Amino acid sequence: MESGKEQEIEARLSKIESALSAVQRSVDGLINERRGAAASAGTRERASDSGSYSSAPSASRPRATAGGDIGATISEWFSSRAPEWWLSRLGIGFVVIAILFLYSYAVEKGWIVPLVRVLFGALVGTGLFWAATRTQSDDKSDVYGIGMRQLLYGGALATWYVTAYAAAVWYGLVSIVAARLLFFVLALVSTWISLAERREIFAFIAVATGFATPFILPAPVTSLAPFAVYLGAVGAIGLFIYLIRGWPSTVWITFLAFWLILNGTVFSGGTRAYAHGSIALSFLVVVAGAAFTRVASLRRQLLALGSTRYTQEPLNEATRRVMELQDGLSKALGGGKSHADSLALWVMTLLSPILAVSILAGIWPSAPQAIPGLVLIGLGSAALYYGMSAIRDRELRQVVFTGAALWTLLGILKAAPDAEALGLASLFAAMILVYIRNALIGPRTIAKFTMVVALMVVVGRELSFYQDGLLRWRWLISEIVTLASSVVIIRKLLADPREKTQGTVLGVLTYLTSLVLILHVFERIWPPLVTATYAMFGAVLLLLSKRRGAERVLRQLGGATMLIVVARLFVVDMAGVEAVWRVVLFLAIGAVFLFAGYKLQPTRS
Repeated sequence: MESGKEQEIEARLSKIESALSAVQRSVDGLINERRGAAASAGTRERASDSGSYSSAPSASRPRATAGGDIGATISEWFSSRAPEWWLSRLGIGFVVIAILFLYSYAVEKGWIVPLVRVLFGALVGTGLFWAATRTQSDDKSDVYGIGMRQLLYGGALATWYVTAYAAAVWYGLVSIVAARLLFFVLALVSTWISLAERREIFAFIAVATGFATPFILPAPVTSLAPFAVYLGAVGAIGLFIYLIRGWPSTVWITFLAFWLILNGTVFSGGTRAYAHGSIALSFLVVVAGAAFTRVASLRRQLLALGSTRYTQEPLNEATRRVMELQDGLSKALGGGKSHADSLALWVMTLLSPILAVSILAGIWPSAPQAIPGLVLIGLGSAALYYGMSAIRDRELRQVVFTGAALWTLLGILKAAPDAEALGLASLFAAMILVYIRNALIGPRTIAKFTMVVALMVVVGRELSFYQDGLLRWRWLISEIVTLASSVVIIRKLLADPREKTQGTVLGVLTYLTSLVLILHVFERIWPPLVTATYAMFGAVLLLLSKRRGAERVLRQLGGATMLIVVARLFVVDMAGVEAVWRVVLFLAIGAVFLFAGYKLQPTRS
């Protein structure tokens, strides 16, 4: 009897345990389902193969209104915060407000003199910093999260910054130079906090305040050497943080602020007014150009070491959107998938040498104008030599060859005279498309763009300018070389089915440019020569269409040219040519038409 009761009790207990387990599984399933939507985007893996493109099908979801999305986001944000999160932030806010009220009251009553005010600010900052070191560290995996420890660090830095500024500007207790030195020391402290706490906000504070210090604390400039040392030190801070942590905001602020400040100093007359041809500033430009060119690729190499000292760059929503745009552009050009640091790799690597050479030319305006061009050609040659070595990173290999093409092209345009630069650039573009394989889309894209711009320059010059004498013949030879280079490129593009459309478009542009050039060259010699040349040009196009396997585009362009010839004969030449020459012109055009028609006849069996 007792054994039966015990079995009944055990059966009931097992049922209760099963019910509790089912409830627990249901609750866990609901929690995981809610968190899955937010975590799925961050855990999505991206393919690293540069030649593959794949798109995962997304599950259809009901479309919500904009107001509903915003309301849901705000509600989720408020509900995800713990009580201690709210209490810590409200508490530090109330303490800061109380200190400000007390400070204002003491100043009004005359209890605090300027020296005491500065010392009070320094002590408050020190107290906040000490409290931060005693506070338990938060989760360091979230680079955007701000906990109690980070709030105290931020309050300490803000207090010290305001105190240093007040001591120099408001009260005159220290010099501007000393205040700048204090600002730089605080930037170093903020850098240490950002690396130790792994919080991007402190890196932003360090770099942003470092570059803004000369504007916050202005002082007369007597020499550019201290300015170069300070600017180089702040730039080194930003690049060092990026190498360790890979935060995009840090490197972009460093890149943009450094070159903008340097460019404004050089081209606003600072070098001529204070230290014309400063060797220190020139040395800074050279070192910075090399550092910004190398920093993105060097970080990839450091990450490949596998050391825990170097962390992966975080993927936020803005970074993902940029990567989607990069993937779309790369796919349109025939490239592969991008990475989180692809934008920095391409932009900084390609633009840094160009900016450095341009600023060096501004520092040394008395140097010959061809020297910057020769320097860029040398950099392009060095990049080409480096690209031929074994580079495992496919994207870096693309960047290196693109840099070689871009720098060499700009060097040609800077080193050569204006008339010859057009033809040399066109020849260089033709060499790229003939000898560079299709997988290197970067230099080939630059070559195609160069050829289109060159044709537009030819048309623009012929329609807008006219020179007599030797200069005119120099430009004419350069324009003919441009057209010949374009023909070589067109033949290369038409031979590849994937680039046939591009070759057709370039062929039409070349055809129109040739018509404009023929018109403006022979119109000033004798107008009937334009019609005769058009006839021969159209006949050549028609004959080439037969030799190239009945290319429709060449046949259509040749037929359009013949229609232009007929129109000119009866509209222009009939009214402007004497009777004798009219007979000769009609005979010549008729002979060309007959010859073309004879050659275009189908062969007999």
